[in-house]
Amino acid sequence: MTAQSTTTDPNDRSQEFVPVTGGTETTSAELMLVLAYLVMWGLLLAFVGLGWRRQGKVEARIADLERAVGAGKARDP
Repeated sequence: MTAQSTTTDPNDRSQEFVPVTGGTETTSAELMLVLAYLVMWGLLLAFVGLGWRRQGKVEARIADLERAVGAGKARDP
């Protein structure tokens, strides 16, 4: 058995960017960036909207409890 050397001279490698020709990618980076921002804004708006709705429910519950406590005090002599 003989061992072959697989080392190559670093100067033999390409030192510049060579774009791939004939590739099948059709999505541009700009489109992906815009979609990422849209998703993030959508998630943020959904988070704020859900928080707002929950806060409204909590405020309604507190108002009900305050009325119940006020009605209870009115009956106690």
